Amino acid sequence: MSILLSASTKAVISAVVLAGALFAIGRPIDGGPSLVLFLDPWDGLARTARHAELDRLSHERIPFLADSVTVGLDARGVPHIFAGSDRDAIIALGYLVARERLFQLDYIARVASGRLSEAFGPGLVPTDRFLRQTGMYRAALENVRRITEENGKELEISQWFANGANTYIDTLTDEDLPLEFRLIGYRPERISPLHTALLLQFMIYDLTFETDDPEYSELRRRLGPDLFEDLFPTHNALSVPIFKDASGTARRKDYLPSLAHESGSVLLPDGIADIGGYREGKGSNNWVVSGSRSATGSPILAGDMHLGLSMPAIWYETHLVTPSLNTYGVTIPGAPLPVEAFNEYVAWAFTNTATDQIDFMELDLDPDGQGYYMDGSLKAFEEIPDTIFVKNSTPVVNPLRYSDWGPVVEADSGAYAIRWVAHEPNRNMLALWDMNRAVDLHQFTEATRMWDAPMQNIVVADISGDIAIRSTGLLPIRSTESYGLDNGSSSASTWTGRVPFDELPASTNPVAGYLTSTNQQPAGERYPYYLGHDWRSTFRSIRIDSLLRNKEFHSVDDFRDYHADVRAVQFQMLRPLLDDVSGLGEDAERLRLDLLSWDGEMGTGSRKSIAFDEWFQTLRRTLWDEEVFSIRLPSNGTMVHLLTSRSESEVYDITRTEEVESRLELLKYTLERTAESLDNYYARLGNDAVWGDRHKVVFRHLTRSDALKTLWRGPYPYPGFSETLSPGAGREVTHSASWRVIVDMRPPRPRGIGVYPGGQSGHPFSKWYDSHIQTYLDFDYFELLTPDNVDQLDPDSTTYLYLNP
Repeated sequence: MSILLSASTKAVISAVVLAGALFAIGRPIDGGPSLVLFLDPWDGLARTARHAELDRLSHERIPFLADSVTVGLDARGVPHIFAGSDRDAIIALGYLVARERLFQLDYIARVASGRLSEAFGPGLVPTDRFLRQTGMYRAALENVRRITEENGKELEISQWFANGANTYIDTLTDEDLPLEFRLIGYRPERISPLHTALLLQFMIYDLTFETDDPEYSELRRRLGPDLFEDLFPTHNALSVPIFKDASGTARRKDYLPSLAHESGSVLLPDGIADIGGYREGKGSNNWVVSGSRSATGSPILAGDMHLGLSMPAIWYETHLVTPSLNTYGVTIPGAPLPVEAFNEYVAWAFTNTATDQIDFMELDLDPDGQGYYMDGSLKAFEEIPDTIFVKNSTPVVNPLRYSDWGPVVEADSGAYAIRWVAHEPNRNMLALWDMNRAVDLHQFTEATRMWDAPMQNIVVADISGDIAIRSTGLLPIRSTESYGLDNGSSSASTWTGRVPFDELPASTNPVAGYLTSTNQQPAGERYPYYLGHDWRSTFRSIRIDSLLRNKEFHSVDDFRDYHADVRAVQFQMLRPLLDDVSGLGEDAERLRLDLLSWDGEMGTGSRKSIAFDEWFQTLRRTLWDEEVFSIRLPSNGTMVHLLTSRSESEVYDITRTEEVESRLELLKYTLERTAESLDNYYARLGNDAVWGDRHKVVFRHLTRSDALKTLWRGPYPYPGFSETLSPGAGREVTHSASWRVIVDMRPPRPRGIGVYPGGQSGHPFSKWYDSHIQTYLDFDYFELLTPDNVDQLDPDSTTYLYLNP
């Protein structure tokens, strides 16, 4: 009793603190909660806090179940679901996800459908208008129509999940709703298969939606074709590709992060909220070694997906056990199955392929703007009536236009149609159904034939010792391979199909004994299909390839070290250039010598990391100081390749000086400027300042709203840099490893360790809301328990939930 009283008291105190914080910081959410929510000791936030925790033993009724289901939630709140059928296991998963992540389940669907204003008010109308113009909602409706007509497994599993979720939702009074609903003042919708379809749209948007085509077209026009290809190359020279090209030679390509989205885009209207889309920091690492390169004699697989770090986390851990299934992994609220997982036979991990999966077609409008020309003929737009409903405000009429290419976005610079893989049928749920059931590499590979979008590099290992990787999904076959805006006035710009599955880049059981991907260009120049351009991931590919290649045998502990690796390859490549710099002032010479004596490790306690970061940013600002690069910066890989391969270049010219600088003069100039800025920095923070004082990670609330900042966690000192294996782009890190996992495939069954930031619960008053954060920051792991029955869980730390029909 004393323990329960202590927890309850703590929750009530937290509720009062939250209430005060919300009023103190202001709340730009229309129609906010009444004071009763904060002051009522029974039905106010104290009630919300009480409902955040489960009883140690409870029984619930779910009418849709065919038989009873036993759930054991372990010490971290991970549900181990033991059911007599796959159907009942997925119904139970839906119930648990709704209980722990209901706001997230609702919010993701609202983003993908452009319905944020209904809950949050007029401030999000511009965001909703933009999201609706992407065509995601219409594509989700089409996918639901397709699976309903087919009446097969996709519809079944989506409906099973929805039935479980709705059973929980239907029990909630307004006073029992999770915190965000009570603060914002709305009720969640009941779940349907449409929510699963919208989740797929959200993930495709998050990993593929780029609006840079107009920028590339303008840069090509202003730079000329030769310099444009030099600075924004279709193929580059640094990164280690995933696959060998047709000649059998491993060719190096470039794909590096830059400030690509800091300058904005002509296709993104002003005033829209930060709701994602592809950006620097969204990538991932995965790698696997075969038994011939493993200390265990069996494959070891690792993954860490680099996505937005949020509270609650994007991932929800779960373990499903039925007569035909025993799988452990992470899912996204709304997905009825584990997404990245391992079962008794296979394990797999994803990275984003980062191929070009979206085109913007420049339309030639008729004089009155009511139609567009195609092959010389005038075509009418398909006009779709649409209304944005707005909380506490008048509905906004928002007619949508569609062309033969897809939905139309209108901007000051013109009208553009979106041709995007998100608009195609998506069978990912079928793929996941079979992936979770695969018993060997062959079955797993056959399952991934149904994976559509977003395109992913999927690395896999099975318990018999096979390893493989494939760039998997819908890769469009284009009639033209130039990038930038496409000609929407000619049918010759159309996609002519998709690359056949067996012709996608792939490798199985390589002689080298290892496979890896880090979002770099998948294949070499001789690959017959167009993959993309201006690849912006280089240094992680070089680092992991070096680690795997140069050690004969690798252990789980080695893989843990690789996840935590923060060596800046950029610096290692630039370092030799510093040897030739002379004639510096005293402070700049001290800086040069400090850098030459540094090991390149971007640890939180490193002082020299600050010096490198300042110099690297100064290099970028100075090298790309021409006005044309305000449109878009060349990648860091382009910069490093340029500096390390050419002593003279027209782009070395510093605009604020009269002479044209050489590489040596550019380096000297940037070292002098860096020494000056560091003097100012240390004057503010003191000479004992280290990298962790400047470089921090923050876990923002899912909405990213400052009004809910009390639900954020951080900032915390964080190691890493842009494109270190453990990534940390920027000085406030918001995107990094969202799930670190390592799976040892040694018989008789795979064993895993893993961690993601945050915790299992989306309830801020729950002990499981932020319980993983310190473990994550320490680069430590939790054992991923895979009991065959609930009795194998520790009874002293397990919460038991019995679900009955």
